[in-house]
Amino acid sequence: MPLRILCFNIHGGYDMKRKRDLRRVHQLMDVHDIDIGVFQEMETRVSRGGALSDIETLSGPDRPHYLPGLAMKEGEGWYGNLIVSRYPILRGIVHDLEYKFSYEPRNAVDTLIETPMGKMRIIGTHLSLTPWERWDEAKALIRLMNAVDEEEKNPLLLMGDFNEWKPQSRLIRHMNGLMKAQPCGPSFPSSWPILQLDRVWHDHLPHPIKAEVLMEKDTRWLSDHLPLKITVGKSA
Repeated sequence: MPLRILCFNIHGGYDMKRKRDLRRVHQLMDVHDIDIGVFQEMETRVSRGGALSDIETLSGPDRPHYLPGLAMKEGEGWYGNLIVSRYPILRGIVHDLEYKFSYEPRNAVDTLIETPMGKMRIIGTHLSLTPWERWDEAKALIRLMNAVDEEEKNPLLLMGDFNEWKPQSRLIRHMNGLMKAQPCGPSFPSSWPILQLDRVWHDHLPHPIKAEVLMEKDTRWLSDHLPLKITVGKSA
């Protein structure tokens, strides 16, 4: 069986009409039989309409394993990145990508997951809007990724909202020189996608891979981004 991954900036759970219902994102994962969800802009802060129970609403009982990446906290609530999985997370690390104070700190969630295809390292992140911050964060991400002590090199998938729309930018050229970029197409804005902000790279992956932007009618309004579906395995 192939491994199916959803990478999605969910905009705090708010759709394009400012309605918040994470059950629809959960339904999207069920429709596409998603094994692992990699989310950006996960929101559980009460002041922003969230709740800690949102993680369970999003993942459901079929994806009980998760790693939250808290970029900002407010009481018991938080905002940041999140990975949910059907399969056990053997190791989870949250990488802080900021070297100085930021009003919206950035991080990356780094997991090693025991899948039916073997161990797979899956990393999700969300970089800043300004190019100089993105560049510093990307360099920090690569350094922190490489600093993780692994006894064996596992297949690696790096994905998320990189906020970089220029295909020949310094950041993209740098990342392409380190890992293999997976074509997936434009994902922003969801109403009329023209920019490829959401991206996927992989390394040491012994399986075929396919990435596609989901553009179904109901999906287009779930967020200001369109989700990416990544399929790893024979059906890719």
